[in-house]
Amino acid sequence: MSGRLQTSEGIDIARKALDLMAERSVPPTPQNYALFTHFASDSNPGLCEELRKALDQGGPLESAFLDELYDRHFTFKRIQDAVLEVGGAMSRELGAVVKTLETAERDTAAYGQVLAGASGELHQATDEASIKRMIEGLVAATARMQRRSRDLEKRLVETSQEVSLLKTNLEKVREESMTDALTGVANRKRFDEAMRTARREADLKSVPMSLVLCDIDHFKRFNDTWGHQTGDQIIRFVAACLSRFSKDYHVVARYGGEEFAVVLPRTSLDEARAIAEKVRSTVESKRLLRKSTSEDLGNITVSLGVSQYRDGESIEALIERCDTNLYKSKQTGRNRYTCDGSRMDGAAAA
Repeated sequence: MSGRLQTSEGIDIARKALDLMAERSVPPTPQNYALFTHFASDSNPGLCEELRKALDQGGPLESAFLDELYDRHFTFKRIQDAVLEVGGAMSRELGAVVKTLETAERDTAAYGQVLAGASGELHQATDEASIKRMIEGLVAATARMQRRSRDLEKRLVETSQEVSLLKTNLEKVREESMTDALTGVANRKRFDEAMRTARREADLKSVPMSLVLCDIDHFKRFNDTWGHQTGDQIIRFVAACLSRFSKDYHVVARYGGEEFAVVLPRTSLDEARAIAEKVRSTVESKRLLRKSTSEDLGNITVSLGVSQYRDGESIEALIERCDTNLYKSKQTGRNRYTCDGSRMDGAAAA
């Protein structure tokens, strides 16, 4: 579709996309723009059908839905394309190596024949000229073998470098597919993967594992009052706070529109509670300024739920229990965290 966007038709498509986004109060992010330009141009049948159904329902288009739509129709396709590209390049490289090895094999066989012939000639050589020709033939054959060996070594080094580059590019695409574009933290796919890994480690090594769920208080009110760009600023700020107090082996993820999760392997409930309180107090203490106008947005707060994994428990059960704790924090005044064990364990003063 990129060719169409560079024509006058592309200008019309872009206008339709932006008008529709404004009409439905969709934040003008690059991801959302990609979704709506493809919809306006009718260039992706699967995407168009899903987005049309959502638009026909008339309700708001939640950011979680749009993120998931982008992941399925763009991120996954980029992974597929990258895998195909890597596979094709690997096939070409291996094909070139095979040809080089076949040539080297033929040269080795020819060199063997030269050596065998020289051995026979040596017994028959009776004069200096014959011995000289024999030696010159051996020198020339040896030089050819040396060149072939150098060429083969160079080809193998180049192939190794190319394979390393392809692996790096593939890993980069995979990492991008596991990252939330707005905040730079992990996305829901990476969260699901991290939960499975942490649970497996907890079961096999009998180490603690905890989970924190975090939701921005009154986020819709901020969004409606100040606009989506300011809402994005708040989301990025909370993501940064969560990342600041998490360790290298923890995984901070954007779990939904304004909801985050922190997967905490090798972390007890007390340690998770301490992290939750640091995040809560830090977010509460900061006064945010609107980037575009420097207007004072005041304070924002977060509510959190904290739970520790129980032996044999399903991932779904752990998430549900932690979400229940988060709901209790919301119900009992917000700007607090609630842990396993009591209705308001660890509640912060509002």
